[in-house]
Amino acid sequence: MGQVGWTVLSIFCCTPMGKGFQLKNSIVFYFLIGFGCIFALGIREVHLFDLDELYFAEITREMIRTGHYGQVTFNFEPLYEKPPFFFWLQAVSMHFWGINELGARFPNLVCGLLTLVTLYYIGKQYKDQWFGFLWMCLYATSFLPHFYFKSAIIDPFFNYFLLLAIYFLSHSMMPSNPWLYGGSGLAIGCALLTKGPMALIIPLATLGLSYTWFKRSMVSFKSLVVALLIATMVLSCWLIPEICSNGCTFIKEFWDYHLLLYHQPVDTHDQPWYYHYLVLFFGCFPSALFAIFILKQKRLIQDSYFAANMQALLAVVLLIFTLVGTKIVHYSAMSYFPIIFFATEFLHQQIYNRQYSHSGMAFLVIGVIIGSVLALIPWMMLHKTLWISLVQNQTIKDALQLSVIWNYWDSIPGIIYTIGIGTAYYFLVQFRFIPFISNFALVNICTLALFLIRIAPKVEAYTQKPMVDFCKACKGKSLYLATVGFKSAAPLFYADLPKSLRVVDINWLLEGPIDKPCFFILYKKDSAMLKNYLDITYIKSSGCFAFYKRLPKS
Repeated sequence: MGQVGWTVLSIFCCTPMGKGFQLKNSIVFYFLIGFGCIFALGIREVHLFDLDELYFAEITREMIRTGHYGQVTFNFEPLYEKPPFFFWLQAVSMHFWGINELGARFPNLVCGLLTLVTLYYIGKQYKDQWFGFLWMCLYATSFLPHFYFKSAIIDPFFNYFLLLAIYFLSHSMMPSNPWLYGGSGLAIGCALLTKGPMALIIPLATLGLSYTWFKRSMVSFKSLVVALLIATMVLSCWLIPEICSNGCTFIKEFWDYHLLLYHQPVDTHDQPWYYHYLVLFFGCFPSALFAIFILKQKRLIQDSYFAANMQALLAVVLLIFTLVGTKIVHYSAMSYFPIIFFATEFLHQQIYNRQYSHSGMAFLVIGVIIGSVLALIPWMMLHKTLWISLVQNQTIKDALQLSVIWNYWDSIPGIIYTIGIGTAYYFLVQFRFIPFISNFALVNICTLALFLIRIAPKVEAYTQKPMVDFCKACKGKSLYLATVGFKSAAPLFYADLPKSLRVVDINWLLEGPIDKPCFFILYKKDSAMLKNYLDITYIKSSGCFAFYKRLPKS
């Protein structure tokens, strides 16, 4: 029957993993190929989303256009918010795939595969091959982790480097493994080059917190010093040339920006303190539910240093980003690793001990609620006249006025999810844990794929597609293009504005002696901002956007 056949058979029987069946690396390889294909599915079908995806892709586009890979710019002006490592990776991808959605998102697809391989290896070292395989599969099929591997944001690589650093430091006391010092330092250095000082704060706070409840210290002072020295050397490869060229401007501006993020919310990112808890619970469901049960049972972990560090990591990330004033979905993304690690621990324990948990009913109820919401979205959009008057935000109300074709087939993702959750619960109450796990993992994958095919393009139509289409129509033409009243990277990236279109004062575009046509994009609700400019004429409105133009005087 073959190894693959036995794997498939084991999924649909109640025989516990590992008894009578040896997982081979070839099987893991086949799964990785499958996950890679799924991560690649549709990554170029939806435009890059404003602001982060487009923002980062525009930074990379400008690196390629100018050839200045040592300096981060936006709108061809120096930008001090991020170090350049991720943009280097994205630039390599864009040189290969082109300056487009695939070029921007491909690095995170690769990061996804690297992450899964690493999770399998760490899990195998921590407990056994089945633990690593289960952790890998749960991570690949969880909503937010899966979605991020299809994105063009920085966090997947940043989180991957931090995972490596914490793992290496957790094992740095092992004899005859001095390379772990270097590995942890290299990982921290790459993380510093990716996102900055959080790459130091998170691992050190994690080790410090786990030390308070673990029986003994497992990280030597020597290993920490060596790791920090290597991390400093890695960071210095870019930072010293930057200081030589531009002084300490980057360091000062970088700290000012991040202190602003910490102390007060930026733009529309003011959320309640429990925001990240909700994001993680539903974004990593059902793993977050299982993690809660195992952590409630274990309390403070003292039998495994790596598990203690995973517990400390979760606490540190949640504490930091609960306190930070600016709350964005992916800020707490580092929590995915410990959450799914403890979910794996919980399910691994259930499989081998065959114990039913009271988590089953919670799994069913919450899963049905999520599936029902997904199934109801198309119905609500088909009958939006019943509730659109209740929307208070004028921009959202204008966006919803756009004619987008919905039908009841768009409820398929939610229906499949609800049925899949019910089927998984049936296996759970029969103590058939392997079919239970494979069922909800498979239904998560199917729901995500169908959501990206049927729902995501419609969501984009409301949020940004009219603006993106307008910008793409301007590509290759001699003109000015600017947004008024809001910030967007779409005009720069999708119109592919050249370097010659330097940053100009918006007032000059509005009333100065322009030498070529100028087009303005603004929210429809802000149209009054242009009413006093008599030579600016209205072109059209679409969704929440309004488009205007101003021609040079002949």
